[in-house]
Amino acid sequence: MIVKHLSEVVPEREGDFTRWYLSRADRGHSLAVRYVELTGIVPTHTHDVEETIFYIEGKGLARVGGKEVRVKPGTMVVVPPGTVHSSIREGLEPLRYLAIFVGSPDL
Repeated sequence: MIVKHLSEVVPEREGDFTRWYLSRADRGHSLAVRYVELTGIVPTHTHDVEETIFYIEGKGLARVGGKEVRVKPGTMVVVPPGTVHSSIREGLEPLRYLAIFVGSPDL
């Protein structure tokens, strides 16, 4: 069993966003979960595995492939493997979401 609280995880800051690795899909655990707080833009990028993004707080845009969708709390976006994507905050409050992967997006 794995039990973690966000306050126990050391955050990593990169550009306009901070992420907390709740699990990393290693040592026999196939699920990777990140909590992300965005204060600007996550630059376009890809992963070799599917990513499911579940927005918790704030408003913004998700760009996936050639499409753009407005996001708010409760919105879920599934990004296929190899698809260029990014998130952009709108407004003053941070955009917060869970990024969920089956497999490691870091490999």
